[in-house]
Amino acid sequence: MPPLPRALTPVRHPSTHPATRPSTRPSGRRLLAPGALALALALSGCGGDPDAAPERATSSVGDAGSGSAGGPDASPTPTPSPTADEETGGPTAEPTKRPRSTLVPIPQQPLHARRAAGGHLLDATRMPALSADRPWTEVADGAGDTPVGACQKASLFDIGAVQTTGRRFATADGSTTATQVVGRFPDATSAWRATEVLLAWRADCAERLEHARTTVGEVREVPVRTGSGSVYPASYGPRAVARGRATGLGILRKGRWVSVVEVATDAGRWPRDWNPARRAVRRIATTFPA
Repeated sequence: MPPLPRALTPVRHPSTHPATRPSTRPSGRRLLAPGALALALALSGCGGDPDAAPERATSSVGDAGSGSAGGPDASPTPTPSPTADEETGGPTAEPTKRPRSTLVPIPQQPLHARRAAGGHLLDATRMPALSADRPWTEVADGAGDTPVGACQKASLFDIGAVQTTGRRFATADGSTTATQVVGRFPDATSAWRATEVLLAWRADCAERLEHARTTVGEVREVPVRTGSGSVYPASYGPRAVARGRATGLGILRKGRWVSVVEVATDAGRWPRDWNPARRAVRRIATTFPA
């Protein structure tokens, strides 16, 4: 059979041939990149792990660029762009992650309590006077960071108080003095321990004082309206009793507060029938709520 003429040769149109039909669907590269970016944005905006979000976003972009169809759980190895370390020959830098939150040390409690420590200091009219003709005068207010009395080895601040304040008194002739310090501790347990330390210092006080004559009396409980109170006497000086000093030291503990008060005078002027430090402890207790 002779060949057909060229004009009659069947021509297959490209649009009808399955192998050569132009695709109307976008390439895998164009389809995946928007989806991967949307997935990364969704993960980063929905409360996911803040440390994992940057890695997933980087991996998705890498998958789109390589034409891979891996999902969010796939673990392809992206080709990172050169970093400054790579350009200088150093090790490859790891992807930057958000630093995890760290505990910040709690700052020291402020030196202002709900009720200022000064509110628990007696004034000149409340500090018990040894006699009516020798009233007290407030000599000075201070930080209260020094020991009170001959037996106290260190200040309340040195044994754990976070706030201290003090006041000193004297009579006109200076022969009789009084000192009160108030300290606030972190908690009631710390205040109790500090009180035990103060009482323990009394035990070896007589041996520590460098005087020809030293006498330290027993601790006596002081009934108070709130908290717990105690007091003990001490005297020291030359062998002649009349030339020595007589003192009374009182301690009041209420919750996280501790107050120490000492009254000292010439041994010959110390009252015989009552203890001014004992009365001071009772009056300090009234400055605290029951």
